[in-house]
Amino acid sequence: MAIRICKSCGAEYKGEYCDKCGYGKPGVTSAALEKMKREGAKPVRFMTPEEKEAYYAELKEKNAGKKKAKKKVKASKGAVIMILLMAVIIIVVSLFATGVISLGNKTAAIESYFKAIEDKDYSAFSAALHPDIKKQYDNDIADLGATQDNYMSDYYCKDLDERYGEGFTIKAEPSDPEKLNEEDTKLIKDESGVSNIKNPYKVDTKVTFSGSKLTETADLSIYVSNQSGGYKIFYLKAAEIPFTEEEKNLGGANEESSKSE
Repeated sequence: MAIRICKSCGAEYKGEYCDKCGYGKPGVTSAALEKMKREGAKPVRFMTPEEKEAYYAELKEKNAGKKKAKKKVKASKGAVIMILLMAVIIIVVSLFATGVISLGNKTAAIESYFKAIEDKDYSAFSAALHPDIKKQYDNDIADLGATQDNYMSDYYCKDLDERYGEGFTIKAEPSDPEKLNEEDTKLIKDESGVSNIKNPYKVDTKVTFSGSKLTETADLSIYVSNQSGGYKIFYLKAAEIPFTEEEKNLGGANEESSKSE
C-alpha cells in the first residue's frame, strides 16, 4: 500500500485516512484543511517549488513594508523629540539672556574682577562687568588708542603699581549678598547710571591690596545684577566711614580754625 502525506498535518500514513489527525476518515473534520478551503491558502509543505518561491517573495515584500512603516514611525518620533529638545534649549537660553534665571553665584564676578586686576587680564576683567559698564571701558580703550593687552598695565593698574608696588596681590572677601528693595534699587540706578538692572544685590566686600610698598584694606559695597551668563558688577563704591561724635566735632573745629586763619 502506498504511503501518503496528510494534507492536514503533513504526517505520513497508509490506508484511507491519516492515523495522526484523522484526515480522510468519514465524519472527521480537519481544522487545517477547513482553513485552507476557507482562505484558499495552501500550506507551505504542500506547495510546489514555484509556489514556494512566489509565496516567500510576497511575504518578504510584506515584511519589508512593515519594517519601512516602523522606521517612519521611529523617524517621526525622533523628529518630535528633537523639536521639543530644541524648544527647551531656546527657552532656557532666553531665560538666561533676560536674567530670569542665572548661574546663581552672586559673588563669583567679584572674585574674578579682582583676580583679573591682579593678573592685569582685561578679558577676565571685562567679563565680570555689566554689559553697559564693559562698553564704557571698551570706549575708553578706543579713545586712548590703546589695546586690550596693554590697557590694564599701562593705564588701569598704573596707579596701583605705584602705590602698592609691582606684582601686588588682591584678596577679596565678599560677605553674604543683600537683595536690594525697590527704593534702594532706584537710588543705586541713579548713582550708577545703569538702567538695565535685573534682580540686584549689594555685596559688602573687604578688599586687601598687598605689595612690596604697602598693604592696605578697603571696605567696598559692590553691586551685582543678574545678566546673561550670571551676576555681573555694575557699581562699586567705598563704604561710608562711621565717624564718632568726637571725630565729627573735631572735624568741625578744624574747619572753623581753617576759616579763622
